[in-house]
Amino acid sequence: MFTTTLKHLPAPGLRVLAFLTISLAVIAAQASGATNEKHFFWAAGQAPNPSSVANDLIYHGGNVGSGAIGVETTPAIYLIFWGPDWANGFTTTDANGKQYTSQQLQTYVTSFLTNLGGTSWAAIQTEYCNNVPAGTTSCASANGTGYVTNPRKQLKGVWTDPTPVPSDIITLGLAENVADDPLAMEAIRASAHFKYNPQATYIILTPPTSIATGQPVYCGYHTQTTSVDGLGNPYRLQYAFIPFLNMNWPGLGTGGCGMNSVNVISDSFGHGVFDGYSIVTGHEYAEAVTDPDNFASVQDGWNDAQGSENGDKCAWTGLANVPMDNHTSFAIQPLWSNKAFDVTGQGCVRSAPANPHAMPSVGITPPAIDICMTLGTCLPGVAAGQPMPVNMAYFGGRVQVTPKTYLVLWGWGQPNAFDHTSVGNPAGDPDGAGALMTRFVSAMGGTTWGNISTQYYQSNYNGNYSTIGNPKQQLVGVWHDNTNPIHDNLAPIDLAREAARAVAFFHATDLADSNFVIATPQKFNDAGFNQNQYCAWHDYTTPAGYPGVQQGIAFTNMPYVLNAGGGCGMDFVNPAPAGNLDGVTIVLGHEIAETLTDPGAESSTGLVQNGAWFDYQGWEIGDKCAWVGDGLQIPGSPFNMTGNDGRTYPVQALWSNTSLAGAGYCSQGF
Repeated sequence: MFTTTLKHLPAPGLRVLAFLTISLAVIAAQASGATNEKHFFWAAGQAPNPSSVANDLIYHGGNVGSGAIGVETTPAIYLIFWGPDWANGFTTTDANGKQYTSQQLQTYVTSFLTNLGGTSWAAIQTEYCNNVPAGTTSCASANGTGYVTNPRKQLKGVWTDPTPVPSDIITLGLAENVADDPLAMEAIRASAHFKYNPQATYIILTPPTSIATGQPVYCGYHTQTTSVDGLGNPYRLQYAFIPFLNMNWPGLGTGGCGMNSVNVISDSFGHGVFDGYSIVTGHEYAEAVTDPDNFASVQDGWNDAQGSENGDKCAWTGLANVPMDNHTSFAIQPLWSNKAFDVTGQGCVRSAPANPHAMPSVGITPPAIDICMTLGTCLPGVAAGQPMPVNMAYFGGRVQVTPKTYLVLWGWGQPNAFDHTSVGNPAGDPDGAGALMTRFVSAMGGTTWGNISTQYYQSNYNGNYSTIGNPKQQLVGVWHDNTNPIHDNLAPIDLAREAARAVAFFHATDLADSNFVIATPQKFNDAGFNQNQYCAWHDYTTPAGYPGVQQGIAFTNMPYVLNAGGGCGMDFVNPAPAGNLDGVTIVLGHEIAETLTDPGAESSTGLVQNGAWFDYQGWEIGDKCAWVGDGLQIPGSPFNMTGNDGRTYPVQALWSNTSLAGAGYCSQGF
C-alpha cells in the first residue's frame, strides 16, 4: 500500500473527478507538513493557492535523510528524451493546425535549457541558500556561502534513450518513488549514462505514446529517488518528468499545459506550439534547484506554509517571453522572490530583484549573427521599438551625460588582503593593479575610444534628447577605504552598501551621472567571482534589489581579476609579462562603458524603466564585443588604446550602431 500526497488545485471542470484524491491529499498534507511524493505542476486553469501569494518561502533545514543538500548550489541539467519514438520521429500540431516535428521539439527544449544559465530569470533563485537555520525566510545571515548560483552552460548532456517506455508508467509513475517506479529507474540509468552528479536535475521527456497522466491533468513533476531501510534506488538524485504536453485534454483543450499560451502564432523555431515546454520545464527545474530533497515524502528546502514552491506560487500567471542568454527568448512563468515580496508585496517576478549585469569570462561571447537573421523571422510579440538585429536599441532610461567615476579601493590596506608583496609596489597594492586603475580612469576621457559612447542618448521627455559626453577628466576621486571591514565571498548587497558609503564619503550629489567602482583586493572578493561565474558586473540600486540601501546608485563590482588569470584577460592583448595586467583595464573599461550607456542595468522600478541601451537579447555595449577574437588581432578585437596621458592601456572594442554604414559592429574608436 502507498498513499499519494499531493498539493491539488484542480481546474473547475475537473473537481468532481478529483474530489476523492484531493480529500485524501489535504488530510495527509495537514498531518505531515511539507510533503509531496511527486511535486506536481497542475495544468492551466488552476490558480495558485490564494494564500500562497501572501507569504514568503521558508527554509525547512535541508537535513532530512542522508545526503540531503537543501538546495542545488551549482545547478546542472541532464536532458533525457526517453523512447524509440524520439529517434523514429513524430509530429504534433499547434493551436492553428500547423504541424511540427519531434526534432523541432527536441531542438526547442535543448536550446531553452542550454541558454537559461546566467540569465536574469534564472538569477531569481540565487537569493536562496542552504546555510541558514530552519524557519528562515532570508539568506542575509549566510555570509555569501551556500547560495544557489547561476552559472552559464548548465545543460551538461543530452541523451536520446531508445529503450521502450513501459506501459505501467501510466499507473506506477504517478505515485511511487521507489525501485519499481519506471521514471526513477530511468533517472538512475541516465546518471549511469552521463555521470552521477548530486547537484544535477535529470529531466525526462516522453513521447505522446506514453501519456502518464490522467485527471486532474498535471503537466510535470519533480522529485528525488529514495531508499528506505536499504530498499529502493541505490542513491539520491533529483529528477523531473515532463510527459507529452501537446494533448487535447477534456475540459482544457490543447492549451492545458501551455501550448500557444504566450505566442498565439507559432514561428518556425517553435515559439507558440512549444510554449508549454519552456514554461513547464523551467517551472520544474527551478523548483528542483530550490527544493530538491524528497525523503520519505518530506521536502526540506524552500517552500511556504502551504508547501508551495517558487514555481507553484506563480503558476500560470504573468507568462511572457524572456530573453535567455545568447540565443533567443522563451515563454516562461515568473518565479517567487522573497526579496521582492518583502519590499513590494509582489513576489512573482521574471528577473532577479538584484540582477547585476555581469561581464562573462573569456570564451563566452554573444553570437555573431542574431537569431532573427538565422531563422529569417523574428519572434512573435516583439514590441515596436525593441532592438532588432544587430544593433542596440533605446529602452527609455537615463544615460550618463556628464560621466563621473569614483574609485573605491575597499580593504586593500586591511590585514590579509594580499598573500604576497613585491619590490617597487606598496604592500596594499603589490601588483600595481590599484595604481593602474587610477591612471586608466584618469586617461580614458577625451579619447577616440571614449567617443564611441557619445552616439547614445537619453530622452528628456520634453521633446529634447541628451547624448553621453566624453570629457577629458572623468575620475572624480579615489577612496582607500580601510575602515569599513571587508570579508571574502561578498554578497551583492555588501557591495551596494559600500557604494552607498562612498556616496556619503565623496558627498556626491549628481548620482545620475556617477559610477562608483568598488574594487576589491586579492583575498576579499564576491562569491560569484570566486566561483568563476564572471569577471565583473555593474548594477543599480532599487528598493526591491537592495532593500535598505540608498536608491539610484550606479555602481561597479570590480573584483581582483588577476585571480582569474587568462579567464579574465591576463596577457589577452600583450604577451607576458607585459600583458599580465591586461585584464584589469579590459574588464574595468567594459564595465565603465556599460554604466555610461545603461546605468540602470536593464532594471525597472515599478513601471519606470531604468534600462537605457542594450539589444533585445540583453547584451550591452561591452557584452556585444567581449573577448572578440579570443586573443587574435582581428577587426573588433581588444587593443592597446592611447590614453589622454600618452600611455597605452589594453581595452576591448565597444559596440557602435553607426559602424558599417549603420549595420553596427565593434569599434576601436572614432
